[in-house]
Amino acid sequence: MKVLALRRPDACASCGTPIAVGERASWDSVTKTVTCLSCLAPLPAAWSSPEQAEARVTPPALDRGSPGRSVTREAQRRSERHRKLQEERVAADQAWRVQVKTEQPVLGRLRAAVTPKVRVQPAPQHVRAWVAGAPGEQKVGQLLEGVPGIIVLHDRRKPRSRSNIDHIAITPAAVWVIDTKVRAGKRLELRDKGGFLSRDERLIVGGRDETRLVDDMAWQVQAVHDVCADLLGDAVVRGALCFVDATIGLFDRRPWMVKGVVVCWRAVLADLLLRPGPLDERRITEIAGRLATQLPPA
Repeated sequence: MKVLALRRPDACASCGTPIAVGERASWDSVTKTVTCLSCLAPLPAAWSSPEQAEARVTPPALDRGSPGRSVTREAQRRSERHRKLQEERVAADQAWRVQVKTEQPVLGRLRAAVTPKVRVQPAPQHVRAWVAGAPGEQKVGQLLEGVPGIIVLHDRRKPRSRSNIDHIAITPAAVWVIDTKVRAGKRLELRDKGGFLSRDERLIVGGRDETRLVDDMAWQVQAVHDVCADLLGDAVVRGALCFVDATIGLFDRRPWMVKGVVVCWRAVLADLLLRPGPLDERRITEIAGRLATQLPPA
């Protein structure tokens, strides 16, 4: 096997991540497959001692999912539905104009002239939100793939539910459930609206109270915990809200903790995942395999 720049697009034989033309990857001339550099990254020194060499296991071929796949699918569905609805409205308007001019040659022409034509309207906000969500998840997914010593699963579906989890990162310190939120140009603020002797922390995004986003993390953390609780040992499952393209205050350089959920942005996300902890390579691989099986790709 040798590392070279690809002359044609391909996908990693280990994790399935797409590799574009010109990106460097490992080429196996025997199996005619490529492997991304993330999958070839050397193990951390803590995992490379002679005593642990025999204990290593080859990570199973996990379906780690693709960042933003379900969001992209839903955005396409909504965009197509909006397009068809607009085309039907325009076609109905044109048919009415032909009909009224045929039935009433004089008055019908006048009615058609004074009646505004139906035109294609831009996509509503709820469609635009889904369209913007996919690139945001992909940006966070790319960042997570570059963090060494962890295994990341993307776009997982909760069984018997239409809900999905954007990313799950199994790290030495914890299993992180990461929810991506795109808020382009919106300012993030942490406000305490409690009284003199109480605290009531609120997450403010663009001037609006969006603490509900923190509350929505509870079911995601619980779903992951239920699957791998017996494998965690001293580690825990933690939730993180990662905002994409939002703005923060000049002195806000560290993540916030709101109701037990970490609120962060891409610039600080990797630091959270690089913290040392009790999970070794074998246990990380075991947890990732359990989660990949029990929480399939959405």
